[in-house]
Amino acid sequence: MQVVTISTDHPEEIRAGRDQHGLQARMLSDPDLVITDAFGLRNQTVQSGPPGDDAEALPVPTSLLVDRRGRVLWVDMAQNYQRRSPPEVVLAAMREHLDRAGLSPPGGGSVDVE
Repeated sequence: MQVVTISTDHPEEIRAGRDQHGLQARMLSDPDLVITDAFGLRNQTVQSGPPGDDAEALPVPTSLLVDRRGRVLWVDMAQNYQRRSPPEVVLAAMREHLDRAGLSPPGGGSVDVE
């Protein structure tokens, strides 16, 4: 299982802020909203990024579980564009789908976030 984040930030901004949250995930840049639009996650109420940001629009903060074939297994879209789901919500979904598939988390233990 792999955790991937997608942001409208440019690669240099992602690199500069990577250590800020201690996240050990692959972090991808989507400033042109190609991935955002592919999943239908463009925010329809907030049409531009904050002042000084060159993003033409913003995605809805969303967590997805996607299998190896690209099938979306679970979606959690934030009701408030300024808030993200707590890690516990995402971890519970991961555990549920791993259990359903008869799989165990990497390393055979529990799913944890550092």
